[in-house]
Amino acid sequence: MKFLRWVFFISILQLFCSYQTNADNLNAVRVVVNGEIITEFDIRKRIAEAFQIAGEKYQGVEFQQKRRQIMSDAIDELIDRKILVQEAKKVILLDPEKVEEIEKNLDLFVKGAVEEVGSLYKFYELAHKQGINPLKKKAELKEDLMVDVILRENVYRKIVITPKDMKRYYQDNIDEFSGERKLSFRQILIKYSGYKTKEEAKSVAEKLLNRLEDGEEFEVVAKEHSQGPHAYRGGLWEFDEVRDFRKDLVAIVSELKGDEISQIIETSIGCHIFKIEEIIPAKITSFQQAQGEISNTLFREKFLKQKRKYLQELKKDVVIKRYY
Repeated sequence: MKFLRWVFFISILQLFCSYQTNADNLNAVRVVVNGEIITEFDIRKRIAEAFQIAGEKYQGVEFQQKRRQIMSDAIDELIDRKILVQEAKKVILLDPEKVEEIEKNLDLFVKGAVEEVGSLYKFYELAHKQGINPLKKKAELKEDLMVDVILRENVYRKIVITPKDMKRYYQDNIDEFSGERKLSFRQILIKYSGYKTKEEAKSVAEKLLNRLEDGEEFEVVAKEHSQGPHAYRGGLWEFDEVRDFRKDLVAIVSELKGDEISQIIETSIGCHIFKIEEIIPAKITSFQQAQGEISNTLFREKFLKQKRKYLQELKKDVVIKRYY
């Protein structure tokens, strides 16, 4: 296992370091936004975690495509941040009250972080262990606060969510707020193909059923004797997997109650024994109950749309040069 993890780590590292550059210099300039640079290091730092997650989820061509998309998105995000920070400095530095407000909020944040760890010494010690430069982090936080000021004025305040919007979203996405009854179950399967006759297979199934009725754990018996595809995990079929199971058998299992164990059910392939693992009842979330969730969803959607619009306006006066 350790060897496989090491191989995975090396492969990710090789892909990471091979990104469209022949230079090993992390200070290499990749983008210039109104004279301010974005370096190779800035990009790599931005994509590191996303690359790792993608490497765990995707393989081959799909991973390469995802990797390129992550890279493109990261560069766009860094450019957008540069533009917003530049605009924020331009606007806020001309307003002493806003500068004072930001400095005050920054001090409060740092003070809170120090109090949380106990002392200024521990704060710096912890930052050092995590590879964080406290002064650089403070500067980034200040930029975040400045950007938040201009976003409040040019984006947040332009977002309006009406009751009509919320009702329409609920009606158009009703599936999000309703759920069918779901169940998971365990199965023991004794296949006819493993015995000379069907009667012999059924005899084995009957003996297992007797053991279950005498109190033996279903999961243990399934692991030892089931010939089904999920025997290695005690015959368990999870909620999402049940959808791919035979509908006629699922209908029979659905009639079981609590810890009830089914009788032997014969099919063309063998003898089945079932037990319900868990049931999630059907439910519908009313509009009144869903309003908070809907409001948050609509706010995020409108925020992203308004932010893109605001950035498009700012970019009209921005010079962007790419070197990759």
